[in-house]
Amino acid sequence: MDNYRMLEVESVSFDTDNPRIKMALEKYGDRLNAERIHFALSSATDGTKGVSSYSRLRDSIRTSGGIMIPITVRVRGDEYVCIDGNTRLAIYKQFLKEGAEGAWSEIKAIVLENADQRAIETVRVSAHLVGAREWPAYEKARYLHYLRNQKFMDYSEMIALCGGNKADIERQIDAYQDMNDYYRDLVDDTAFHIDRFSGFVELQRPKVKDAIFDADLELKDFGEWIRDGKIYRLEDVRELPKVLRDDDARDTFLKGGLRSIEDAIALINKKADGERAQTNEKVTLDTATVYQLAEVLARRINDMPYSELRLLRNQEHEEVSDQIHSLENLSERLQNLLEDVAE
Repeated sequence: MDNYRMLEVESVSFDTDNPRIKMALEKYGDRLNAERIHFALSSATDGTKGVSSYSRLRDSIRTSGGIMIPITVRVRGDEYVCIDGNTRLAIYKQFLKEGAEGAWSEIKAIVLENADQRAIETVRVSAHLVGAREWPAYEKARYLHYLRNQKFMDYSEMIALCGGNKADIERQIDAYQDMNDYYRDLVDDTAFHIDRFSGFVELQRPKVKDAIFDADLELKDFGEWIRDGKIYRLEDVRELPKVLRDDDARDTFLKGGLRSIEDAIALINKKADGERAQTNEKVTLDTATVYQLAEVLARRINDMPYSELRLLRNQEHEEVSDQIHSLENLSERLQNLLEDVAE
């Protein structure tokens, strides 16, 4: 049965299996201690925003005189282990160490008595994977990999626990595995950028790996392209089949430098424009296929001038709200289409 109580801060230990900072802790090995865990928590970022939430949360707790939402702990032998709220716990410990003004020696906690592994993972998932606090996609995939390959949880159980569908979970797990197999070993810890993860998710798209193998290349080459910046915009990974099929585009990409895939894509588009001109094919907005429109729109969005983007952000003209509405309508229809054709 769960119990709500006030616990001595010093009696609660950090969770070394906290999925949000698990990767950051691994490098310490036997040297892992409370100080290093505190550092990992205080320097963790909020998902794709790339900013630390630690200082904002610390200021909020200091102003409020305490936490509003209790931490969750489990009993392990004679100690308590925090499985949700490690950052809140770290802030209390910091205030206590600094002698900050306020009551920081005790912290509100929900205590899980006799919690099994399923109950513990449910708390972690609720707090991190599907909770309001966004955290990096790489770490989410790492946790799914852990549930599948270390806890041997089947997909139906993972879906019930984490949401989503089997195909999406498989893509994330495979992307995590590929990123570690073909990218992480190419760089040292300081150069391992988890924000490159979505490139490895794109790698799982149909035909992308086939195109790499058909071009007599390997997945380790893909890791090098990501490392070296040949593929900088990660959505360009989906263009690899077209690039690798075209001899000129392939040479431009493989022999080029930073962002060379963009030059290769431009070359393919130029060829296509030339072929249409030779056949006197006149494509209008009304006659263009959905896929032609999508490619042009994607390029236009990527190349959108900052001045135009600023107008949308600031909504300085009356027609801007109509323009934003048009984009939202397009986004909704595309999402519906993609969900309809999803695996």
